[in-house]
Amino acid sequence: MSDTDALIAQLQAQQALFTQSLVAMLNGNWIGAGSVEALTYALDPNLQGTLNLNPPVTQSEYTEPPKN
Repeated sequence: MSDTDALIAQLQAQQALFTQSLVAMLNGNWIGAGSVEALTYALDPNLQGTLNLNPPVTQSEYTEPPKN
């Protein structure tokens, strides 16, 4: 395997992780196994412990404001 082939294989693996991360984001999987956080750490282990992901709050999680 040439250097170019190895680089292309690495790029394809990174692209697959990035695509999986986008799918996890669209599905709302922000933290835990198979999440945006886990896949980002797989792309760059140096980020371990630097991310502070707060999953978005859905409208259904809000309480109804009191009516006056």
